[in-house]
Amino acid sequence: MRRLFLIFIPLPAIIIGSLAMYINDVSIIIWSQNIFGFIIALLLSYLVSRKPIGSIVIIPISILLLLLTFLDSGFEGVHRWISIGPIRFHIASIVLPILIMVLWRILKTTNWWIPAIISIGVSLLLALQPDASQTTAFIIPMAIILFSNVNRNYFRYCVLGVLSLIFIFSWVYLDALPPVAYVEDIVRMVAEMGIVWFALGITSLVILPLPFILFPPQNSKLLSICIGIYFAIVLISTLFGNFPVPLMGYGISPILGYSIAITWLINAKLDS
Repeated sequence: MRRLFLIFIPLPAIIIGSLAMYINDVSIIIWSQNIFGFIIALLLSYLVSRKPIGSIVIIPISILLLLLTFLDSGFEGVHRWISIGPIRFHIASIVLPILIMVLWRILKTTNWWIPAIISIGVSLLLALQPDASQTTAFIIPMAIILFSNVNRNYFRYCVLGVLSLIFIFSWVYLDALPPVAYVEDIVRMVAEMGIVWFALGITSLVILPLPFILFPPQNSKLLSICIGIYFAIVLISTLFGNFPVPLMGYGISPILGYSIAITWLINAKLDS
């Protein structure tokens, strides 16, 4: 029963966002993608539950996908998506939760500087997209993970300095994309439905990172909390710029990324 509860945690935000789009005459082609995305996410969760996340091959695949976003001219100079037919995949939203998990795992079995360099490289790619929200959401939890596994202050300060510069760069050079009502401004769209819907909508977003932070598995507490921090920062960053509201706003990618993460949490708690 608890497993089912966790799997369906993203559903309220998806339903409320889809309802807001429907009421505001957003095309069914748009909002139905979120519903379809959740169904795909359930299947993906089943597949992930049968094969633990941790293969090192995920790292080059994730980096390659991030690099592929730079192949075309982007959208007004912004490179965050890979399009397959009518669906645009926001790559960072899918791969970053997985990358955090895999980097944490290899940090326990290899030299500290390897995941540190990978973290710096991924952060730089995110900043160049540019995507301050995802850059920040990746840098902060990875810094916590890295610094918990090294005692040499010299290495700490060097990596912290580089990550801090990338963080600052990402917020200085923000993209100039205008907000889309059913993506970045979806919360405002929900608020126009009434105070009750607004309260339900905010609640549905607030609960998303809580399972990782409040109920971490015994053998992976730090990782679970850091994944929760990742999702919390993605949500909080929407208050400071035109960034997509995950799961509630249009976009299949955050649904897939969150579902993979919550499936990991379920499996980790079963194993602990």
